[in-house]
Amino acid sequence: MSEKRSAARKSSDERRDEIVRATLRLVAAKGFAGVTLREVATEVGVVHGLIRHYFASRDELVAAAFDVAVTRELAADQQQLDGLDPIAALAGWLAATNENHYHVWIDAWSEAPRTPALAAALARHHDDCERILTRVIERVVDAGLGASADPAADSRLLTAVADGVAVQHHVVGVIGVDEANDIVFGIAERQLGLEPGILARANPVPARGQWADAPAR
Repeated sequence: MSEKRSAARKSSDERRDEIVRATLRLVAAKGFAGVTLREVATEVGVVHGLIRHYFASRDELVAAAFDVAVTRELAADQQQLDGLDPIAALAGWLAATNENHYHVWIDAWSEAPRTPALAAALARHHDDCERILTRVIERVVDAGLGASADPAADSRLLTAVADGVAVQHHVVGVIGVDEANDIVFGIAERQLGLEPGILARANPVPARGQWADAPAR
């Protein structure tokens, strides 16, 4: 009872944030299509009707959860990238991320055709990711470490490669993490005129997807 009274004292923003976090935990475990408002309510520990006070429908909730999570994720990613030298930043951005991170993105791609609000959020953040990588490529070029006639076009290419490799690694399981990095790094080095092996030698820690490692509670 005391727990419920404590929960009731949460502000509207705190409660909304709690619902979003619970939704992302369920999405990571079950996929977007498997999440229901009732399950989110159970995860949060509130009555079902309270969820509808914040989100009118399941589609609105999963889109909002994805939007909030990725917005925060990319802000944290950008801060981390800004603290790295250009090569380490490029390696970190292209390095294979943790499983939960990509499972959420991959499942969002799958669910988007049936959920317009999610499709819109996904498109916005895909563009955000390409812009971040474009800036990292520009930093590499400005430092005299590589070359790119069109950083935005190279960003689109490398994003497509990294996403495709992620599907083979995380979903199909036909390649491991080392091979995934070898493929993406090798293509990036050839495309940008980098010294072969320089990205692997940067010993990258993935510089994206950190929200998925956050504690569940």
